[in-house]
Amino acid sequence: MKSRLFLIPFMLVVGIACNQEKTTKYPPFSAQQEPDRGEAAIVRGKIRNLQVYPHVKEVTLTLPDFSVTGEVQVSPIDSRGEFSFTIYPMVPRELSLTPIEDRLMIAPGDTLYIEHDFSDITNSQFSGSAAEVNRQIAQFRNRYLGRFNFSYDLPYLEYKEACDKQLEETVEKLSLFQKEGNTSELFNRWAEKQIRLDYYRELFIFPYQHFIRTQQEFTEKEAYYTFLPEVEKTIDETMILSSYFDVMNRYILLKRMGSDPVPKESKVVLSIAETLKLFQEVPDNPFFSQFAIATHLGFSTKANNTQEIEENEEQLNRLITHPFLRTSLQKEYNRIKAYKVNPTIYSDAVMGRNLLEKQGTSVHPQDSFNIVKRVVDQNPGEVLYVDIWAPWCGPCIRQMPDSKKLSDYFSDQPVTFVYLNIGGTYQQWKETINKYELSGIHLFLTDKEWQDVVKRFNAKGIPYYLLFNKGGVMVDFGNHLLPSLPETKAAIEKLVEQ
Repeated sequence: MKSRLFLIPFMLVVGIACNQEKTTKYPPFSAQQEPDRGEAAIVRGKIRNLQVYPHVKEVTLTLPDFSVTGEVQVSPIDSRGEFSFTIYPMVPRELSLTPIEDRLMIAPGDTLYIEHDFSDITNSQFSGSAAEVNRQIAQFRNRYLGRFNFSYDLPYLEYKEACDKQLEETVEKLSLFQKEGNTSELFNRWAEKQIRLDYYRELFIFPYQHFIRTQQEFTEKEAYYTFLPEVEKTIDETMILSSYFDVMNRYILLKRMGSDPVPKESKVVLSIAETLKLFQEVPDNPFFSQFAIATHLGFSTKANNTQEIEENEEQLNRLITHPFLRTSLQKEYNRIKAYKVNPTIYSDAVMGRNLLEKQGTSVHPQDSFNIVKRVVDQNPGEVLYVDIWAPWCGPCIRQMPDSKKLSDYFSDQPVTFVYLNIGGTYQQWKETINKYELSGIHLFLTDKEWQDVVKRFNAKGIPYYLLFNKGGVMVDFGNHLLPSLPETKAAIEKLVEQ
C-alpha cells in the first residue's frame, strides 16, 4: 500500500486512514493484550579464553525499540564459555551482543551461532542460517567506523560538503568490498543504509554543535537540509536498524521544533493532532510515516505517559499497522500501565529491596553502593525529588534556577530535594551549589556510587530525575521530570496530598 500526497489535507488524512483501516487487525492499545511475537530466532555461542577478561560473566543481547533501554536479555556464560538466547525479532532486525559484536542481523526463524575469542576479538566465527550476512557485517565493520572527524568550527555548508565527500568515498569503498567478497543482497541493503544513516546523523548533529561554539546564525537552512528526502527513503520496512531510532528522533525534532540550531523560546510546538497530520504527509513510504508517528509517541512513553495514545487511540489504531511498530508500542503501553497500577513491584526490584528480603539481614544497603536506597531509608515520610546531574552538563545547569524555585515552593512541606553529583571536580560541585543557593541533600558520589546509580536506574543521559512517594516507592523516573515543567510541580503536589 502506498500513500500519495494530495493537495487537500483532509483528503490525505481520510485516504490514508481508510486504506490502513482495511488492514488493521489489532485491538485498541487500551485493551492491553499481549502482542503476537511471531516466530522465534535462536542466538547461541561460545567464548574462548575467558581468562583474558575474567570479570566478564554474562552476555547482554539488546534489540532496539521505542523504550529507553531496548528489549534486553542477559545470558550467563557457563563454565564451558557458552551462552544462549531465544528472541522474537518479528522482522529482519539489528541487535547488539555485548561484549561480542555491536551490530548483528537476525530474522524470525533464524539461527546464529557465534564463536568469539577474547584473545582475538576482531575475528568472530559465525554459523547457522544467519551466518553469511553477519560474517560480512563483522568484516565490513572492521574497516568502516562511520565517523566524521571534521571540525565543528567549519561554516555550515563547508561542513556538509566535507561530509558529502566522505560519503562518496565510503560508497566507493563499500562497492569494492562488495565485489571482493561477493556479498549477499541482505548485507548490501544493510551496508548501503548504514553508511547513509551515519551521514544523516552527523548532519543533524552539526548545526547545534557549530552554533554553541560560534554563535553564527544559520542562514543556509534550505541548502543544508537537502538530504531530508533521502532520509524519508532510507528508513523503510525491509529491515529495522538501530540507527533508525536515533536518526528518526532527530528528524522528528527538526520537523516539530524548526531548523534553528537552538529553538527560539517563542517557537510554538506542534500539537499532537498537527504532529500526526505532519507525519502522514510523507509520500510513497507509508512505513516511514508510521515509524515517525511511533517515534513521536515514544517520547511520551519514555516519560511513562500514555495520555497521547489514549486521547488519539482510534486514529492511531488505523495509522499504525506495521507489526513491529504496533507490537513495540503495545509493549511499552502495557509496561507503563502495569507500573502505574503497582509501582512498588518495579521500585522494590530496582532499589534492591527484593534482594534484602531473599538473602536476609546479612545484606545491608551500607554494604553496597546503593546510595539512593540509603537516602530514601533515612528520610521516611518525605516525598523525595532526586536530581542526577554534573557540573559539566549544560542542560543540568540550565535547570538549576528552576530547581531552586521549586525547592523554595515546597520548603514548608514534607518534600526533600536530593542532588546526586556524578561528575566534575569537588570544587566545581561546591561552586555550583553555592552559586544557585540550592538547599536540600547534596552528595558528591564516588566512582562506584555513580556507576551504580547510572546502571540501576538506566540513566542513559543527564539530567535524570527520580520521584519517590512518602512510603519510599519510586513512582516516576526519567529525563522528563524537569523542575521547569509545571507537570513536575503538579506531580509532587499530588504526592504531598496523599
